[in-house]
Amino acid sequence: MNRSRIIGFAAAAALLGFLALAVYNIFEINPRTRRLPPSREGRVNEYLALDRWLEYSGIGLRTESSAGISDISGAGEKQIFIQASLFRWTDEAVKYLVSWIEDGGHLFLVLDYYGDPSRDHFWEWHKEGPMLLLELFGIEANMGRPVPAYYHESDAPSFDRRVSFSFKDTVNEQALVLTDHSGETRFVQIRPGQGKLTLSGRPLFLFSPNLERAPNARLAWAIFAEQEDGAWFFVRGLARVQGIFGSLFRQGNMTVLVISVLLLLFVSFWAVIPVFGLVKGDDEKPQRPLRERFLAEGRFLKSHGALDFYRAAYIREIKRRLGRKEGLNTDEEIEKRIFELLGRPVAAPSPQAYFQKMVIDYKTILERI
Repeated sequence: MNRSRIIGFAAAAALLGFLALAVYNIFEINPRTRRLPPSREGRVNEYLALDRWLEYSGIGLRTESSAGISDISGAGEKQIFIQASLFRWTDEAVKYLVSWIEDGGHLFLVLDYYGDPSRDHFWEWHKEGPMLLLELFGIEANMGRPVPAYYHESDAPSFDRRVSFSFKDTVNEQALVLTDHSGETRFVQIRPGQGKLTLSGRPLFLFSPNLERAPNARLAWAIFAEQEDGAWFFVRGLARVQGIFGSLFRQGNMTVLVISVLLLLFVSFWAVIPVFGLVKGDDEKPQRPLRERFLAEGRFLKSHGALDFYRAAYIREIKRRLGRKEGLNTDEEIEKRIFELLGRPVAAPSPQAYFQKMVIDYKTILERI
């Protein structure tokens, strides 16, 4: 191997080693956390993280947008999650749920109603449904506005501060009662008969942004992963991404839309389609062929004795090309080269007979250069 190449390679390796050492000692790599916005599916389904966690854990789940007593009685799951505003409450439904819980079912009831507690119909309407169910188990739900100043406990689950619970009698020892820092009961789980009843307000601890907190994850695990037969039936509403047509059919007036589209099409066609009949325009006379115009120009120059004008134009172009391509500058060299290209002298300009012959000769020379 050449000695100079070995020296160059060693110098380059030493330089790269020095640069690597300098970069290692001078610069510092710091990891940077980049927060990505939630996906569209995550924005419309606040339980998306819970659904994926249950599927990953092998816990079956089925979701419906609404349900009634027929859906509950025909369900094969032993655990049911009901969002109170989406259930069709009747006296038969309440009686069935009570007996179903006592026979070994697990009902997770979410009180998600909101309103003004000062209005009478607010309380009367609630007593017709889930409130009657709670009264049969000796529990009373208090629903109102949250306290403005609220201290957040980092080691407590995320509860709904609009809903609290109280017991009419002594609390059973098997009941699980979770309170916040103010002493209000926000989460209740009792065991009537062989089953279980779980109560809460809006389950904020199950929402996707909150499940990453350890207190919320532990409470969710205690609720959903305790049973051996862990299949759940959720009545909480289906998260569907509404497109433009879905929103239009849901909120718009289709009659007005159809009439507007038809009117717009009629006006558009009326403006685009021309009036029936022949289109009026200027009658343009066809132009004369190029050969006739060329001859007419030649006859005009001939009548004025200026046919040498064509010859001078061709000669200038021939001289320019021969000078650029072959380096010929003098008239003798150019004439000699023209004779070689054409094979004979160029016809001299003549007013009578040689005009066309001259033009043909010069065109031939230009094509051969």
